[in-house]
Amino acid sequence: MLYCNCHVAQENRRKVAGEKGYHMKKKILAFILAAVMAFSLGACGNTGDDTASDGAGEGQASQTVETDSQEGEADPEAGQESAQDSEGSAGEEQITLRYAYWGSTYENEAMQGIAAKYEEENPNVHIECIYIPNADYTTKMTAMVASGDEPDIANLFPSDFIGWADEGRFVNLYEMIETDERYEVEDFIPNCFFETSDGYAGGRSIANELIQLYYNKDLFDEQGVEYLPANPDEALSWDEFVEVCQKLTIDENGNNALSSEFDPDRIVTYGFDFDKNNMTWGAFVYQNGGSILNEEGTEFNMTDPKTVDALQKISDLINVYHVSPDPLTSSGSNMSVTSSLKSKQVAIICDGTWTNLDMGSIDINYDVACLPDMSGTPCFETTASACVIFNTCENVDVAWDFMMYLADPSNALNLYSSGLWMPIMREWYEDEELLNSWASPGTTSHTEGFYDAAVRYTDYDYRLAPESCVVGWSKLDAVIESALDSVWLGEKSAEDAMNEIKPAVDGMVSGFINFR
Repeated sequence: MLYCNCHVAQENRRKVAGEKGYHMKKKILAFILAAVMAFSLGACGNTGDDTASDGAGEGQASQTVETDSQEGEADPEAGQESAQDSEGSAGEEQITLRYAYWGSTYENEAMQGIAAKYEEENPNVHIECIYIPNADYTTKMTAMVASGDEPDIANLFPSDFIGWADEGRFVNLYEMIETDERYEVEDFIPNCFFETSDGYAGGRSIANELIQLYYNKDLFDEQGVEYLPANPDEALSWDEFVEVCQKLTIDENGNNALSSEFDPDRIVTYGFDFDKNNMTWGAFVYQNGGSILNEEGTEFNMTDPKTVDALQKISDLINVYHVSPDPLTSSGSNMSVTSSLKSKQVAIICDGTWTNLDMGSIDINYDVACLPDMSGTPCFETTASACVIFNTCENVDVAWDFMMYLADPSNALNLYSSGLWMPIMREWYEDEELLNSWASPGTTSHTEGFYDAAVRYTDYDYRLAPESCVVGWSKLDAVIESALDSVWLGEKSAEDAMNEIKPAVDGMVSGFINFR
């Protein structure tokens, strides 16, 4: 069994407990001797100065410590007990772990709270929280690693993870699990561990995260449109989804996009919007049965008809049906898709489960829905970032213990009930009581639709977002996103844009990150 220092401390405390009676007797004897000595000194040397009694409690305490120490000199065992008392429980070594992460202000506050809670439960451990904003994370982490100043534990984007994993910078988490009686690999959800080679996992998922739809119920009510289904078995077809978006897209004269009087140049509310990134357009590609690379991970596969069809359908939402803003309009609004949903500029958005946190913190009547079914087979898209232990860590067992402490929702239930994270442990989906503690309607940010739209994803086919599974994705993404901008703006068809970049991207393909 793996014992971190905090577990050793517990064992030591158990051993000490059996000796407490003996040591307590020695302390009582020491106190009595001190009192006798004080009385004798007072009787023989009292000057009559009343100030001598000021702060008597403090002085007596000091005296007691000194007497204990003196007693310890005569009795080595008693001296050891006193040393342990001054250093902490059972004389444990004081350990500092450095933990680096990104996230919102709320996330940072939550992380610091978890660290403080862990420190309370493990007094010999100090967690130094290193919070780095998302936009600066890769740059600063790269600088830290290059200078040999890497943290003990860190959350990493997959694109950063794979390069450092190839350099052998991470502890093998499979070995940690094998020596820890508390866990088996099967205790975790699928695709939780980042495998760099057979039998070697350099990181584990920070949390479970999915892509889904969010919609403003008030806008649906105003236009007399039925709410979106949450259950993937009842998902709208693509044509049905387009029609819903048309009914919810309204111009300044109150006409929807189905009306012959509709003015696409004077839209006040769009039916649908999404951040134009791989996590969202990738979700639709997967829903349509498409892919990013071929199965072997050796070729760029976004020229595949199913992939091209999905991308073109998204483009048509913008340029044919006028129910979604183009990238220039979206960026020009200077509003996030979440904010636009609240302000009623958009009726439906596509985003990750972490959006539940934002939704729960603003005054908006919303619900969660599944993506439209474009191919007849519902498919979920999941995302994953890696939590790692650098092999320069001097206290790997303690780092592992803290890493798993973070993975246990009972230690940070607000991160899960708020909607920011979904658990990575199977039992938090399978045990009804545990599931209800974080996912049931009425918890901070979970709606009626959340269970069907998110929690049940393991009942269906699912894929990892491109940025989570494609090696060197950041380089490929720069080329792909540039080409897709021309598609979203209606300048090129999806087929032409993907065919144009295929030769260049093929030369950049390096395969998939393996998961278990």
